[in-house]
Amino acid sequence: MDILYRVMIDQAITLECVGAESLKLHVNDWCIVNCGRYQDYGRVAHLGDLPADADVGDMPVVDRRATLRDQGKANENAARGKSFSRKGQEVIDRHNLPMKLVSTHYVFDRSLIIFMFTAPGRVDFRELVKDMTKSFGSRVELRQIGPRDQAAIIGGLGSCGRMLCCSSFLTNFVSINLKMAKEQGVSLNPSNIIGACGRLKCCLDYEYEGYKILMENMPRPGSRCSCENRDGHIIESNPLTQTVKVSIKGNDGSRIVSVPLAEVELKS
Repeated sequence: MDILYRVMIDQAITLECVGAESLKLHVNDWCIVNCGRYQDYGRVAHLGDLPADADVGDMPVVDRRATLRDQGKANENAARGKSFSRKGQEVIDRHNLPMKLVSTHYVFDRSLIIFMFTAPGRVDFRELVKDMTKSFGSRVELRQIGPRDQAAIIGGLGSCGRMLCCSSFLTNFVSINLKMAKEQGVSLNPSNIIGACGRLKCCLDYEYEGYKILMENMPRPGSRCSCENRDGHIIESNPLTQTVKVSIKGNDGSRIVSVPLAEVELKS
């Protein structure tokens, strides 16, 4: 039976592949992938069931488990890719294009060189590809990547003190928005929500669904309520402890108490 393999070829290249379950590959195993016009070498990042609507005919195929000899060849390709990067940037500079070369991937069977670059906008690189193909004597493909992919390739430490998620274990990016930060009560200070790539942090998604569930029964700040047989209003909610802070009106003025949600009666 065929299953879905997500294979990380490079920090900026992850492929959704189809392969036989009988290969008995596990997460972090290395494998050889047939991409149609070329073969590549990568690490299994995820295994799962094939979606019912998957177009298997157009998907790369996991051929086999990689051997030590394959690993040696892949290491040689990685070293040659670094030398291609230097020469590739020289060709780009010669064409005077606003492109910054971030990474170069030399595919496993050495039939294709993939250059990944960033640019402030769309770039017409048709003439550049022709020049590069002539310079390297091999097929060349140029891919424009975004800030998140660039951060994954370069790597670094996040504000948490750990390696960036995208360069350590994250294999796919999801859409992140400010609502996620607000729902979790995260300060909207840019230093708290902006990652090394200059975009909203991917980790804002990790606990978002959990917070949504916890917030379902939590009253919003400003809600009128009754607590300790006195009228008041909610000034703060804590979904993790399921407690609220209530401003209670009394004869001697108002006071703030922190109580479990179950002890508060909300008013319409």
